[in-house]
Amino acid sequence: MDQLALRHRLLWYACLVIVAGAALRTVYAALFEPTHLAATPHWAIKWTVTYAAFVIAYGLTPSDGSTTMTARRAWLLAIQTISGLALVWLYPNFVVAFLMIVVVWQLALLLDFRHALAITVAQVIALAAIQCTGETGAMSLFVASVCGGLQLFALCAAQLARSEITARDELTRTNAELRTTQALLHESARLGERLRIARDLHDVMGHTLTTLTIHLDVAGKLTSGLAAEHVAHARTAAGELLDQVRAVVSRFRVEPLDLRAALETLAAGAQGLRVLLRLPPDLAVSDPARAETIVRCVQEVITNTLRHARARELVIEMRNEAGGLVITAQDDGRGGRFVPGNGLEGMRERFEDLGGSLAISSAQGAGFTVKGVLPLAESLS
Repeated sequence: MDQLALRHRLLWYACLVIVAGAALRTVYAALFEPTHLAATPHWAIKWTVTYAAFVIAYGLTPSDGSTTMTARRAWLLAIQTISGLALVWLYPNFVVAFLMIVVVWQLALLLDFRHALAITVAQVIALAAIQCTGETGAMSLFVASVCGGLQLFALCAAQLARSEITARDELTRTNAELRTTQALLHESARLGERLRIARDLHDVMGHTLTTLTIHLDVAGKLTSGLAAEHVAHARTAAGELLDQVRAVVSRFRVEPLDLRAALETLAAGAQGLRVLLRLPPDLAVSDPARAETIVRCVQEVITNTLRHARARELVIEMRNEAGGLVITAQDDGRGGRFVPGNGLEGMRERFEDLGGSLAISSAQGAGFTVKGVLPLAESLS
């Protein structure tokens, strides 16, 4: 567990202590200060049921450090907010009001500052109304002011934590993209060097050996006896050497890029998103331009899913079909209407420049789907 995850876990436990403290303070009041609670009929049952709802909602709220608001989180936080205010109304006490700090902390991790501040202000106003009911004393206003200040502090602290988490995830993604780009550059440079060597072998040694075999053929026809036999052996050796050079040149030219390693590196850098790669065992792309297009496509899909889809899982599948490579990406996010941005348009242009096509679709609640078809260089030659 890294340092950031450890701090988040400790804060979750600290909030749990606040929740337990509110229960202990209420139990103390029920045992030793019952006159404060006698005005509400069936107070104990109401408080117990409401407190149980708050605790269950808090326990079910994911504490994985994510900064994405999902429908499940929204409902659980709404339950915590309503039940927390109800607990303060049933027992308007300073310690019980601390429960709203727990709610604000969670909200501020999942919302931007403007929306989190609006909800916090609404909660402070509700707390002030509850605390001041039946009283006009300075102590009631003091309690409401202190609770509001603590909630604002929790809001700002959570926003700082949210910024740190976002920056860490962005740094992780950028680092993964840089490692992938570095791997592609390394593979491209290696392939370029092999092609240069192959051309040199073909142009220099191939030409020389071809000339040698021609002269040996002529020499074989002009000589006889033992000399002709040696010339024939030399002609055979020269021919075999020429065939070996051509075989080496062919191997140098067709060796594919290590595309699988580059894609796995990119998928591993998607913090907060499970990326499943389903790649064919014979995945091989020898053209650097096509390999880069595939990597950039996967990179753009992962980035868009992290930023917009609110998804937990992304499945990227590649399969060979009729001399081309079909790439399909499907997430389990919210889906819905969308306007393609520069990234998606650039990805489509990359595919079309190489003779391929790219289709993008999305439906409400059905996630986001990207399907690309890319002819491989071998099938075009």
